[in-house]
Amino acid sequence: MTGTLQAAPPLRPPPAKNRTPAWVWVVIVVVIVVVVAGIGLLGVTALTGVRGTPGPGVSNDPDNAQPGGSRALAQILDDRGADLRLVRGLDEFTDAPRPDGETTVVVSSTSSLNPGTTEQFRDRVQDADRVILIAPDNTVLTALDLPVTSSYGDGPSAVAAGCRTPGIDETDIVGFTPFGYSSTSSSATACFTAGTTSDLVVVPRTAERPEFVVISGGMLTNEQLAQQDNAGVAIRVFAGSDDILWYVPFFTDQVASDDEESDIPAAVGPLIVLTVFAVLALMLWRGRRFGSLVTEPLPAVVKAVETTRARGRMYHRAGADARAAAALRIHTLSSLASYLGLPFDAARATDALSQPDWDAVVAPQETADPTVSAIVIAVAGATHSDLGEIRSLLAGPLPTTTAQLVHFTAELTNLEKEVRHTS
Repeated sequence: MTGTLQAAPPLRPPPAKNRTPAWVWVVIVVVIVVVVAGIGLLGVTALTGVRGTPGPGVSNDPDNAQPGGSRALAQILDDRGADLRLVRGLDEFTDAPRPDGETTVVVSSTSSLNPGTTEQFRDRVQDADRVILIAPDNTVLTALDLPVTSSYGDGPSAVAAGCRTPGIDETDIVGFTPFGYSSTSSSATACFTAGTTSDLVVVPRTAERPEFVVISGGMLTNEQLAQQDNAGVAIRVFAGSDDILWYVPFFTDQVASDDEESDIPAAVGPLIVLTVFAVLALMLWRGRRFGSLVTEPLPAVVKAVETTRARGRMYHRAGADARAAAALRIHTLSSLASYLGLPFDAARATDALSQPDWDAVVAPQETADPTVSAIVIAVAGATHSDLGEIRSLLAGPLPTTTAQLVHFTAELTNLEKEVRHTS
């Protein structure tokens, strides 16, 4: 036997490797530089305590014209001839002339005070005529050693003074603020009280401190200043002297107090920044680009119909014709449900088929399954067949002999083809 030798096909050159364009590396470097610069800026900000100007939403700020600010009160005090000086941050406060017996010191944003700045503040205002604290919390009150605690209580929308103290008449009425204060000393005077909560508490002068006025910030806001006697009470309390120093502390003001020790070493910040630089350098040094994609053969995929039919043949060889017919009917029901867009859990039905008591317990329950009934009705409507015949085929008794099984299989196949052609 002879044949013709064919020339071997020419060898194809290996495909060229995909090289990363140069602009991609440029973009990566730019992104890394931007990220490092941002991290460095955050670190410098945290370490140096950069001061920022107050935002427009700061409560009771004398420059805030929004409803929660106190710009209206500051303008009224200035229009009435008071020498109102506004200082922001600890540096401006310490640079200003030391308050004397003719000066009223007003403090807003009191939550920004920390133990260190509070101690320095208390020492600096010792000779002032009056100190007004707007909405301080218990931390500040305790640090200043004042016999006042913050409290919360319900009350009417307006409340009378109920006290008599310089600048306040007992008939004055202001809008009540639920967040207020309670006095823990009989020497202090509580005004505008509902229950145990007062909107204003006056702590008299002692040898160690000036007179303190603790006031909730609600009545001083632009929104509520014109209500009831809020404006009159605020002006009389604030304008007790012609010299007013309004201090707005910054949260970033830091002064270490004698009893305050940081649990975090000062070198942690620079070490974090240095670590970030080291990690980025390691990434650039050891980083490798991904190579070209490699195809990989997928494992063999067996269709569900093949597994169902194989199980049916297994049941048939074992002489379990009813189970074989049930396996084939499960496959048909699954296909019909897919064609008609109806739900059917073929996996659950197949698992139930392997149970030893399937003939006596499981099989009767499957014929009463509402999902099977829905498929039967839909198939009868789609094929315009008799509902009883369809129900007998898909939910009726199963064949028990080989001849019946062959006929049953043919009927299922024909029904499935008819539904597939009509759907």
